[in-house]
Amino acid sequence: MPKRATNILLVLAIIMLGGLLWSRAVLSISMGLMAVYAIYSLKQNNADLFSPLFFWCVSPLLLAFTGIYQAGFTEANISFLLTLMVYPIAGITAIVAEKYAFTKTISQPWIHAAFIALLYPLGWFVLHASEAFELYGQGRTLPVFMDTDHVRFSIFLCSALLFTLLPVRNARYKKTSFIILLGAILLLAVRTGWVISAIIVVGYGMYYLKSKPITNRNRSRNILIAIIAFIVMLAITPTVQQKIRYTLYDWKTYNTKGYDSTYSDGVRRAINTVALKAITEDHSTAIGWSAIPSALQLKFTQVMNGQNTQYGWPFNQWLFWWMGSGWWGMVIFTTWLFYPAWYGYRNKNPFLIIWTLAIAVSCLVETTINYQYGALLHVWPLLVCWQATKNHRISR
Repeated sequence: MPKRATNILLVLAIIMLGGLLWSRAVLSISMGLMAVYAIYSLKQNNADLFSPLFFWCVSPLLLAFTGIYQAGFTEANISFLLTLMVYPIAGITAIVAEKYAFTKTISQPWIHAAFIALLYPLGWFVLHASEAFELYGQGRTLPVFMDTDHVRFSIFLCSALLFTLLPVRNARYKKTSFIILLGAILLLAVRTGWVISAIIVVGYGMYYLKSKPITNRNRSRNILIAIIAFIVMLAITPTVQQKIRYTLYDWKTYNTKGYDSTYSDGVRRAINTVALKAITEDHSTAIGWSAIPSALQLKFTQVMNGQNTQYGWPFNQWLFWWMGSGWWGMVIFTTWLFYPAWYGYRNKNPFLIIWTLAIAVSCLVETTINYQYGALLHVWPLLVCWQATKNHRISR
């Protein structure tokens, strides 16, 4: 039975990854299948749900009601609830599948899917190199799967990058996979991906140095060379240079000319500034999730001299929570978000800390958890990391 259960989980993981890359409908169906698998396995094995993992995964549904009670079950609120359903589904699956090598069963096809997904942007880069560099100069990136959502795509690649460092036995070509994925993340020129990959490299490097004190010159030399090589690669990569130049130009333009909807950073700064003004000047707090778009767009028109915006959420998860559920809801959300890092610290699990910080950083410039892709890329990699040290001793 364990082998059969593992194979079923593997098939479901492959369907989920296929949906993540190519079809939201398939992704939704895969979550339904995961729920059936989790409930059936729960009944068969009488697994104990009373654990920190389970309570953490159920909490988002309870937290959601801090912004639902104001208007009730509107279409927007129901959509948000359905997005958050991935947390308890993933949580119960991780608990019941623990004995079936949950970490390896999910992480290995995840890494393989990342390599398959890279064929499209890398192939396009080879065939359109000159056009690609023009895109970099405009602050854009290569075409990708996942409905061209390059931010979430870069987070997906970073999760695969972290998985190559997990203490999974019989995982082949981990070092090679790490190098290739890191290079691809740099080439894609998505700043969210750069920052998260830096968190992974620095975070794991600190853990490695702390857990294995340097006792000889060779090891010290190798680590120093690796750090220098990473910094040099980051500095001389044309994509990085182009992106940095565009970012500086974008910020300079906003500071001198004000809001311009054609510049991505300018849009983020303007929307977040307006959201903060709505909170502090109009007391638009605890207004409920469904009321955020109208409040934000109305304030935007007032602040930006009659201009309109299509965006209905701030580009910051905390501003969204502050507007929707009030400051107290934002504090509870923050506690929930960072709890896995505290749990990882208490249980000597660096991977939990790293991925929690990675998602938190993305939430500074995106409402990551509001999106189907974002919520999935938060919870599944986190639970893979959560269970990684249950049956394996971290070692290198």
